[in-house]
Parts: sequence; structure tokens; C-alpha cells
Amino acid sequence: MSDHLIITKKRSPLWYLLWIVIVVVLLITAFYFGRLDGREERLELIDSKDLLERQVEEYANQITSLEQKNIMLQSSADVESQASEEIMETITALKQTIDSMDTELAFYRGIMAPEKDIKGLHISDFTLREGISERSFDFQLALTQVKKHDVFLKGDVTIVVNGLLSGEPKEYNFKEISGLDDKDFDFTFKYFQHIKGQITLPPGFEPKAISVTATTSGRKSQTATRKFNWSV
Repeated sequence: MSDHLIITKKRSPLWYLLWIVIVVVLLITAFYFGRLDGREERLELIDSKDLLERQVEEYANQITSLEQKNIMLQSSADVESQASEEIMETITALKQTIDSMDTELAFYRGIMAPEKDIKGLHISDFTLREGISERSFDFQLALTQVKKHDVFLKGDVTIVVNGLLSGEPKEYNFKEISGLDDKDFDFTFKYFQHIKGQITLPPGFEPKAISVTATTSGRKSQTATRKFNWSV
């Protein structure tokens, strides 16, 4: 039986210390960039909210100026009815724009400084609009993470339309009537995410309400549910 000589290279304590330092530096760098990314997202949200607030104020000032101009036109001896009508149309359009902006502002404020006693995953809003083709509708779902924004929420959404078919209760999952893939109903976000698409209702079906259930994956699973009336 032959003897084998095994030679191992003894590493100095400095070598191990160097690797420990490298690992620590990598961990700190990853943590820093993660915090930086979250800070940039929050700054973008604040910028969007501030811009909307400035635009709302600007449009409100325009409305005040136009209303004063309209009063002067109506009180003048030679009333220009066409000019007055054009001003009223402009005022109406501006007010509609402000209403839309107020809705968007409420969405941003709900993320940055929520008033409700809720935290974590939240179903913020659901909107429906008539589509181009018959019985088609465009939808948009808004999901938010309230109060805490230190982790990414990952999961999926189930959207169901409830109604009547031939006088009997019937429901359809949006996956059946939208043509979207399962992955289109997945979410991954830190502040908010929109899920949007188009559905086509089956003939004879009368929609009554929308039920939304959002569930996160992972060990500490969260579930949010909300029901919306069919409003189209």
C-alpha cells in the first residue's frame, strides 16, 4: 500500500479578513441602491402630485377669469352671444378637466398620506369605459400599498363580473372574457400598479357588479377584496 502526501495551502488570516470585507461591502451596496431606488420612486410620486396641484390651481384661475369676462360680455350693451357661449363651453371643459385631476390627486394622496385606517395591499379604484366594438368595455384596476413601502408586493388578481343570464345569476371571470393571459393579472409593485385591458360580455348577459380579489404570495400573505357596482 502506497502512501500519498497531501499538501494544503495555509491561508493567512488577512486573506479571510479581505473576503469578509468584500462581502460586507457588497451587502451595504445592495442595501444602499435598494433604498435609493425606493427614494427615487417616492420623489417621482411627489413630483407628479405637485404638478397636478399646480395645474388644478392654474385651471381654477382660468375659470375665474373667464367667468368674469363672461359677466362683462352679458352686461354690455352689445351682447356677443356667440362669444359668451364659447366661454361657457371652455369653462365646462376646464371644470371637467379639474374633476379628472382631482380624482387622480386623491389617488396620489391616498398613497403618500392615507387617511383610512388601513395598511398594506389595497384595492384603490376600478373604472370601466365603453369600448369600440359592441358589448366591449375597457377596464382599469388600481392597486396600492398603503403606509408601508419598504417591500415589493407580488401576487395576482381575480376579477369577476356578476349579473344575470336568462334571468338566472351568472358570473364570468375576466380571464374568460378578456383574452388576457394569466400573467396579465399578476402584480409586482412597491407603491402602486394599474392592471388594464378589455372585456367582451357574452350575448344576453346583464352585468350588475364587479368583484375584485387581490392576493399576495409568500409567507405573510395579504388579501384585499372590494366590490364595485356596474356603472357604465
